[in-house]
This record gives sequence, structure tokens and C-alpha cells, in this order.
Amino acid sequence: MKCDVLVIGGGPAGLSSALMLSNKGFSTFILEKCKTVGPEHTKYDITEGHKIRKILDEIGIQPQKISSISEWFSPNYSYMLDSRIEDFYFKRGPRKDSLENILLKKLHEKNVDVFFESDINSIECKKKKICAVTTNTVHETITIKPKYVIGADGPESELRKRLKTETKIFVKFNGFGVVVETKKENAIPFAKIFFDEKLAPGGYVYSGSVGKEVFFCVVIDNIFSKKISFQENLEKILEKSMNIDFKIKNYFSGIGTSGISKSRIENVLFVGGAALFYDPFLGYGLNYAIESASVATQAITKNKIELYTIYTKKIQKEFRRLYFARETWRNANNKFFDRLIQTFNGKINRRDKKINKIIELFDKSNS
Repeated sequence: MKCDVLVIGGGPAGLSSALMLSNKGFSTFILEKCKTVGPEHTKYDITEGHKIRKILDEIGIQPQKISSISEWFSPNYSYMLDSRIEDFYFKRGPRKDSLENILLKKLHEKNVDVFFESDINSIECKKKKICAVTTNTVHETITIKPKYVIGADGPESELRKRLKTETKIFVKFNGFGVVVETKKENAIPFAKIFFDEKLAPGGYVYSGSVGKEVFFCVVIDNIFSKKISFQENLEKILEKSMNIDFKIKNYFSGIGTSGISKSRIENVLFVGGAALFYDPFLGYGLNYAIESASVATQAITKNKIELYTIYTKKIQKEFRRLYFARETWRNANNKFFDRLIQTFNGKINRRDKKINKIIELFDKSNS
């Protein structure tokens, strides 16, 4: 079997890539190792919308919700942010209205072949290019001969490992969340972010609502993962934040790995999590997944892979710049978070160098 592009991985980055390529008339196959696309359980992601608004418009995808307002909490203070950079809310997981399944439906309409439960059996390379990928599907073993390969199989990318791609890891994030149902519409009208060293060391808790569903998620630096009970900390947040009746629908989890990678294979483009595209400061990943899918599509359709190389180097430079903040966050305590929120409110002097650097970082990202 021959195709223009073989996409390995059926997450937002891979599905978006395949849809954009098929819209440009490129023959595309998708290999997905699981039985379905998306997380096993329903979850919600909130991500910065400025990177991906135009891309989403082009492929006909709309967020579940858009909000320019968020509220940040330290243990003793709060700050209301009204930003020009909007928060985009996306439902993920098994339901029909999840991001993955909306993308999958559009791909079916384009007659794009998706091979589920497909594991890579072997990869054949010639002259620094992949020329054939053999995969074991449920029913048969097939060999695909692509012109290009997009690696979109997540932060633990099997393709990246098989190709022995050089990587450097900055930080790993663990996330554990809960979706609850309420009788009230839009119970949390805008995102609420909690900074608390006891609840989320090296990270934060985010929450929001879409319709009658409310979600909370603890995101922490992996080095602290053995020191906390995710579920107990979520229950503490629920008890503190939810003053209305609710029913737990499901829990969810996820991982993200931020870093840099360098592929020696000329016709392979890693996107999203497989490229380690997660903000090393706060762990954003979905916006980079969709943005990198768009740039990879442009590079392939124009037959100018250097466009994607330039983009990758730009993102990696950005991540190196952000990594200093990760070091600060790893050592942050609740006194630090209180000072940070007080500074945002203009109530203390910015002489603290660490606080000043973090403030500048947030100011630049929200200007």
C-alpha cells in the first residue's frame, strides 16, 4: 500500500494533521494502537486559544467554550485575570462530541483509512528516509510505503524510540482529574486555578465547567508524584469549592513530557506530544499539538521540510527560556504563591527577583 503521508497516532495532533492533509488532497493513512481514539474516560482540557484559533476555523472545529477570564488562587489571596489570550475548553475522550471523535468523523467523511489496534512490526529505512512501515492490524499484516511519516503517538512515542531519536527531557507532568455532574448550568463560569504546595507541589489545580459538567484536575511535576494522593487532594478541592450538589461521573488521568528531540530521519516529522511539545512551565500541550500539526501540514504540502525544522527550533528555544520558571516552581512554597498573587494585585513591591521573573513571564504571555 502506498500513500503520501502515514500518520502514526490518533490523538489531536495526528488526527488534525491527517484532516488538514486530506483537505489538501494528500492520501493519508492513520495507525492507532488502541481500539478507539482519545482517552478512555471523559476529560476536559483548557488551553490558550491564540495559537490555534485560525487553524480551528480552517478545519471547522469549535471549542466547547471560550472565556477570556480566569481567577487564580494562592492559599490566602486571589487575582482575577481578564486577558486577550482566551481560554479554549475542549472535551476529550470516548463521547461523540469529544475533540477526537469530531475529528474522526470529519476524516471518515474524507474516506481517510484509520487502522485501529495496529502495532508497528518493522520499519525499513533507506538513505535517511523511512520507505516502508509494516504493521500488525486486527485482521492482517500490511506494509505501507509513505512519502512522509508524521509521528503523533504521544510523549512515550514508540516511533521515536524505534528510530532512536535523540531527546533531552526538561520535565514530566502527571495529571489526575474528575468530572462531576451538577443540576446547575455553568457552575464554574470561568477557569479557576489553584496554587498550593500541599495540594499540587510543583504544579497547580485547574477547574471549570461546560454545561452541567464541572471538572477539576491536579497537575504536578513528576518528581513529586509519589508524595501526594491525587484522589484525596481532589476531594479536598471539591469539598472546598463545590457548594452545590454534584455527582461524580468519572476520573481521568494523563501525562505530559516537555523536552527537545532531534530526528535523523529526513521524511519524519514529530508533532504534539511525540515531539515533546509541552510547555515546561505549566504543562500546556493541546495548543502545541494542533499548531505543530498545522505547520507540519504546510511543510509537507509545500515539500519544504525546512519550514518545520525552523518551527521546531523556535519552539525548543522558547521551551529553554521557560524552563527557568520550572526550577522556581519546583521550589515554590505557599508563602511564594501568596507573594505572587499579591504582586499581581499590585499590593507588594516587585523587588523579589524570582517573583519579578515570573510576573514578567505571565505578563508577556497574556499581553
